[in-house]
Amino acid sequence: MKKGLYLSLVLSSLFFAACETRVINRGYIIDSAEFASIVVGKDTEDSIFAKFGSPTMRSTVASQDGSFSWYYVSKKLEKKSFLDAEVVDKKTKIVTFDRNGVVTSVTTSTYEDSVKMSKESTKDQGKGTGIFNETFGGLGKYRERYSSGK
Repeated sequence: MKKGLYLSLVLSSLFFAACETRVINRGYIIDSAEFASIVVGKDTEDSIFAKFGSPTMRSTVASQDGSFSWYYVSKKLEKKSFLDAEVVDKKTKIVTFDRNGVVTSVTTSTYEDSVKMSKESTKDQGKGTGIFNETFGGLGKYRERYSSGK
C-alpha cells in the first residue's frame, strides 16, 4: 500500500513539474531608469558604451546625414514543458548618434510595435513528388536525346 502511495506521489510530482512554465530572459536587461539618464546632445558613443556596454546590434550603414544607431534588445520567453518557447515581451532601446558620435535621440520599441510573422505557409504550385516519383521518375527521360542519329 505504501509503495503504491509513494509511486503515485512521485509520478504526480513529475507530471506537475513537466507542466511548469519556465521564463527565459535573453539579451540586455533593460532598466528604463538607466536609459532615462542619457542626455541628448551631451552623451557620446564612449559614454554610452561605458554606461551600458556593447550594444546587441549596431546599424551597419549610416543614413544620408551620417547618423547611425545602436540597439539594446531584451526578450522574455515562456517555455511550457516540451513546447517551443514563445516570445511574451520584447523591448528594444534605440540610441541614435549624429556623424560626430553625439546622441541625438533615445527611443523604445516594444513587442507590439514589431512585425508579427504568420505561422501559415504558402502552398507551392508544383506537383507533389513522393519517394517513388523521385526514385523512378527519371527513367526513360534521356532515351530520345541519346538514341542513334536522330
